[in-house]
Amino acid sequence: MNNLYDKIFSDKARDVIQKITVTLAILGFITHLILIGLSSLSVLDLSEIDLFQNPINAIYTPFSFILIYEIYLLVFYIPRSFTTSLLKQFEIISLILIRRVFGDITKIDFTNVSMGNNDLGNLFIDLAAVLILAVAILLFYKAKAKMATNLEEIDIAIEKRFNLLKRFVSSLLIIILAMISLIHLADFLFNSLYGYHIFHSMKNDLNSIFYKDFFTALILTDVLILLMSYGFSQDYFKLLRNTGFVIATILIRLSFGVTGLLNIILILSSVIFGFVILLIYTNYSRYSKEHIVEH
Repeated sequence: MNNLYDKIFSDKARDVIQKITVTLAILGFITHLILIGLSSLSVLDLSEIDLFQNPINAIYTPFSFILIYEIYLLVFYIPRSFTTSLLKQFEIISLILIRRVFGDITKIDFTNVSMGNNDLGNLFIDLAAVLILAVAILLFYKAKAKMATNLEEIDIAIEKRFNLLKRFVSSLLIIILAMISLIHLADFLFNSLYGYHIFHSMKNDLNSIFYKDFFTALILTDVLILLMSYGFSQDYFKLLRNTGFVIATILIRLSFGVTGLLNIILILSSVIFGFVILLIYTNYSRYSKEHIVEH
């Protein structure tokens, strides 16, 4: 597993995967547009598939590739920084919301729409959520930057074995995610072509497909890391931070099971809760650093 981690999650591998992602995103966007054009000219019969009804839907494809890369980065940062991996979760959910905004736009006939239109209301709610989420992520980054760097370095030195265990868990997680991705992709393609699901439980919309199982796997991974961390450090505030981050992940996972305003409330609650937990830990780490220096 360690060798697998070194091959998949090295800095060189990350750069290569980033370049591949950009290339696939551009090619996917162009291909999607071509298929929409062929469908509109009746060259291909894709009228039954929602993704080929409007040129704006072509944005779905490149965003999907970018989200896959963001998921890779999330797993990449798990052994390096629990805080950064949580930030990546927030970035992923914000990209899903942005992608959903484009979906909201395609559902609205702007030539004949009223202020009471539900789809228009959903668009404004999603737009507001994206802005609030972006501000929250920015504040999260600033709070993270204020953490006592020296204290973190001491912890890393002490927990060398713990980091090796996290590398093992990350390698295992990426294998599980690859399997989940293949299952969902096969089910999505089969449903698009033949009109029914291979697995009846996978009746997800485009904004939640794969991500329910992804965040479920991530919660189990975070809990495992949390339990392992307690064997290396009994620091209460560190335990509080890690537990709080797991709760934030659970709130994100719950958001995929609901729609409308409740979906947004759960997402924003996750970010706010994670941010407050980080502030508490940041103040504690700063106090601990000063206390170490004084004594």
